[in-house]
Amino acid sequence: MGMIFWILVFSVPLFGIVYAGFTSFLKYRQHRAMLDVLKVYAERGEAPPQDVLTALTNGFSLAEEGVNAPNRMPTGSYKAQGPMHYWSLVGLFSVFTAGFAYASWSSGPAGYPFTIVAFTMGAVAVWAMVMAIGLSVRKK
Repeated sequence: MGMIFWILVFSVPLFGIVYAGFTSFLKYRQHRAMLDVLKVYAERGEAPPQDVLTALTNGFSLAEEGVNAPNRMPTGSYKAQGPMHYWSLVGLFSVFTAGFAYASWSSGPAGYPFTIVAFTMGAVAVWAMVMAIGLSVRKK
C-alpha cells in the first residue's frame, strides 16, 4: 500500500504540471504563428484584411463549427450551472467526506492526514449545498 500511495501522491501533481506546461507551449506556438502571419503582411507593406484580423483575434475555439473535437462544448453552454449540478456535488463530496472520516477513524492516531482531507471534503460539500440552495431559491 505504501508504494502505490506515494506513486499516486507524486504522479498526479506531476502530471498536472506537465499538462499545464504542454498547454502553455501550444498557446505559445499559436501566438507565434499569429505573429508570423502579421509579419508577412508587414513585410509586404499591406494592411491585413479584416477577415484575417478577426480570425487572429478570435483565435481557435473548440466551440467553432467544423472543429472535430469529441469534447466540444455546444455554443452558449458557458453559463452558470443549475442547482442540480451543485446537488450532485453535495452527494459526491459527502461520500468522500464519509470515506475519509472512516479512514481517519480506522487508522487511529496515524489517521490525522485523513482527518484533514475529511474536513476539506466536508467544507466543499457544505459550499455545494449553499450554492444549490441559493440557486434553487433564486430560480423561484
